Amino acid sequence: MLLNAIMVLIAAAIISAVPHILHRFFSYYPMVPLYLLTPTILAIIGVTGLVVSILAMYFSIRLGRLSDASAVHSTGIALLVLSIIGLFVANGFFVGFILLLVGSILAITWKP
Repeated sequence: MLLNAIMVLIAAAIISAVPHILHRFFSYYPMVPLYLLTPTILAIIGVTGLVVSILAMYFSIRLGRLSDASAVHSTGIALLVLSIIGLFVANGFFVGFILLLVGSILAITWKP
């Protein structure tokens, strides 16, 4: 999920540079509304994906060090929320989402 968020941010940077390159060579902007909105939307998705993936890694590392059942369950719920957000932000059903979903369900149903 982290690599995907970084790739989306790189794509936003490249797409935001395209109108300037087109203006330099053709001196007009084809499909101006598309080029104006796409980098902004991709930047929002990329930053949100970056935050979600960093939080997911933090809570996953924290989950491995917990021994109290209530703390494990609450961390599992936080990971479940992050996995649902990651479904929409980090391009849907990929390995990071599925692993985060399975890990959060296992943490919620964990019994000491």
